[in-house]
Amino acid sequence: MIIRDFKKDDLEAVEEIFALYWTDPEFLKKLSLKLKMCIDKTDEYINEKYRFFVAEEKGEVVGIAGFRSAPSHIKLYAKTNNPVEFYILAAKYKGREIGKALRLKRIEEAKKLGFTEAVFYSPNSHKESWGFHDKLDFERVGEVIAPDGEPGQIWRKIL
Repeated sequence: MIIRDFKKDDLEAVEEIFALYWTDPEFLKKLSLKLKMCIDKTDEYINEKYRFFVAEEKGEVVGIAGFRSAPSHIKLYAKTNNPVEFYILAAKYKGREIGKALRLKRIEEAKKLGFTEAVFYSPNSHKESWGFHDKLDFERVGEVIAPDGEPGQIWRKIL
């Protein structure tokens, strides 16, 4: 498996992976727009330091992960002054350590950019992923309410 930067040709495969996790068409559209920002290198993409990576096995895109500078509602849960938000993580297959490889790549790249801590939110609608997060040396901070009103959990890790 290789982990590499997301590119335009990956868009369709990544959108198919997103559809395995989320069914809300508006949310899926929002995720696709973030990827298109990456492709177009928009000001928002640059200013918020978005980065997306894909996992590829034998030419097939099997996972996606991304991060960005932590927005203010996430910074509230950080212990350091320059946190990154781990923004998205989705894998086509479970049990192949795709998520773990993408997590390690995000940590490596966030450190290179000078981020001091990783913080992320996972909604109650994705409780099945919480065990994955708990066993990967991140500290669970506790329950929070996201800006969209959905309760979930916050994790953090000093980098």
